[in-house]
Amino acid sequence: MANPPTVSVVIPLYNKRSTIGRSLASVLAQTFGDFEVIVVDDGSQDDGADYVAAQFADPRVRLHRQANAGPGAARNAGLTLSRGPFITFLDADDDWRPVLLETAVAELAAHPECAVFTAAYLREPEGVDRWAELYARGFAEGPWRLLPAIPPAELLDCVAAFHACTAVYRRETVARYGGFYAKDRCTLGEDSYLWIQILLNDPIYRHMTPLGRYHMEDSELGIGARGRNLPLEPALTDPGPIRAVCPPDLRGVLELWFAQQAARTAFMQLARGDADKAAWLVKAFPAVRGLGLDYLKLRLRLMNPGLWSGLKRLAGR
Repeated sequence: MANPPTVSVVIPLYNKRSTIGRSLASVLAQTFGDFEVIVVDDGSQDDGADYVAAQFADPRVRLHRQANAGPGAARNAGLTLSRGPFITFLDADDDWRPVLLETAVAELAAHPECAVFTAAYLREPEGVDRWAELYARGFAEGPWRLLPAIPPAELLDCVAAFHACTAVYRRETVARYGGFYAKDRCTLGEDSYLWIQILLNDPIYRHMTPLGRYHMEDSELGIGARGRNLPLEPALTDPGPIRAVCPPDLRGVLELWFAQQAARTAFMQLARGDADKAAWLVKAFPAVRGLGLDYLKLRLRLMNPGLWSGLKRLAGR
């Protein structure tokens, strides 16, 4: 058997016939060429998998088909099939700048203490650099580790900025935490469930130049496309495994992050008219009560969610 490639690129594919070509082309255009690509077709109902098989004859590209099990399970299947010491997971509607793999491999080699390389990215279709605003909140180029003294305002950002379209992992890191969350065909937050576990335990390398493009306009599973019925992320419904791997000195930081995430999600649920989920979040994460003004706003909205929705409608006229 040939020597394993340096990088394994896993692309989960589900009904993305219109964009998978763009994603694959951006991988094949990389200046670093020692990689394999594993496209995991997760039971697509379009002809995306057939398109890949017909149009991409590069021997580095492999296609794996499976029954639909959700994005986390598709990524985990790719992890099992992969051979490289570094692994990355590119969604089938996102794409890379040509130097992403070259940059990631070089930085991970230069910083063996770092478990993951992650870079800034452009949010499309606006072309906004998601990280540009984060310089003022403590983000800087280089190795970074979550510490007990992290400012609360920076805490949410450090997880949210960790993004699938630009993250390159040491494969043992992904395996150590069981890969991506895959229970019940989870389609929201399956990635951040892994990221928070990594951030609690491992240094990462943050690269401040955008090296990928995150295409929100093409997402069928994103928050904006879900309408009123927005599921809760597994970090909030199944927090036990995350707490189990948290070092003792970061337990307070983790509970603060849970509280921040619960409050943010409760506001989103209220905006969609689901006061029951919002109330459950406040009850399930009592540390929300320590969030000051945010908690007060939540309580006021929960006391009369119908009135708040009416005021919002009037303000929009």
